[in-house]
Amino acid sequence: MSSSSQRKTSMADVAKAAGVSEATVDRVLNGRGGVARDKEARVLEWARKLKLDRALGAVPARWLRIAILMQQPAAPYFVSLKRGFELAQQSFEAQRAICAVTYFDNLDPACIVNTIHRATQKADALVMVAYEHPDISAAVRKLSPTIPVITVASDLPGTGRLAYVGIDNRGAGRVAGELMGRFLGDAGGKVLVITGMHDFLAHEERENGFRSVLRRWFPRCDIVETVESLERPERTERLTRDAFARYPDLRGIYNISVGDEGISAALHALNRARSTVLIGHEINQLSRRLLMDGTLDAVIDQNPVAEAMRSVELILRHYHREPGAAPPQQIPVTVILRENLPPEE
Repeated sequence: MSSSSQRKTSMADVAKAAGVSEATVDRVLNGRGGVARDKEARVLEWARKLKLDRALGAVPARWLRIAILMQQPAAPYFVSLKRGFELAQQSFEAQRAICAVTYFDNLDPACIVNTIHRATQKADALVMVAYEHPDISAAVRKLSPTIPVITVASDLPGTGRLAYVGIDNRGAGRVAGELMGRFLGDAGGKVLVITGMHDFLAHEERENGFRSVLRRWFPRCDIVETVESLERPERTERLTRDAFARYPDLRGIYNISVGDEGISAALHALNRARSTVLIGHEINQLSRRLLMDGTLDAVIDQNPVAEAMRSVELILRHYHREPGAAPPQQIPVTVILRENLPPEE
């Protein structure tokens, strides 16, 4: 065997392959910082490919700043999601990740686009919960070639995002339809759908799945109307009262997003809590109580803490900071009834 074939890979070899200077390689491998993230990624990638003779897993890395964008934590889902990112930062401290949460001031497209620009100025990755709008999609499409973007709970297809993390929303809607049809029985009846915002792909997919199952298997169940809460929990009580005024014989409500408490308040005020089938999303302290007292018949959960953890894991993997076993991106759809409530955390 020739001596050239036995020669160990040097920093100069890595620098040449990665298209950077030896000084840049030295800064990356010794964790001195001051290197653009794309160059750092190339250096680490080629150091691994060329099998540089050093423990690359022990290379002191700079801190990764992950921008997290979501709605204000008025709804329990976003409280749990924020807690999930706090847990992720604690769990992956060795991988040196910082989860910086920013809330949208409101859900106006211009506000969301401005927040994306502002929060990602010095970020290495973006994780966001947002709805489909041409301006929002354009902002993400422009950003995605420069940093990895993860969409959570509701996807933004066609934007170049690295991954979507969440449940199969159409599948969740189909499960809700199966439950509603079986709970109402052979007689069927009128059903109201309360969505958050039609522009959220997740909400659209849930409604489509729900409708397809009722149409196919439970034709006596009649969806009389879909109304929007606009992601404001305080609106659902009025929406529910107004629906019963229009449809006094309403028998079922599928709440796709926030506001179970408002629906519950209206049902109890109208003395319809026992006679109305109510199916909602997300297990939390409120939905636990409503399941226990019989107001809620079933909850479809997507585990926001797990969504946060998996989002951060995917970003760490993108930057070759292996956090452990590869996580599945699809969060399972879980149906929770009064009799299988998980223990409180």
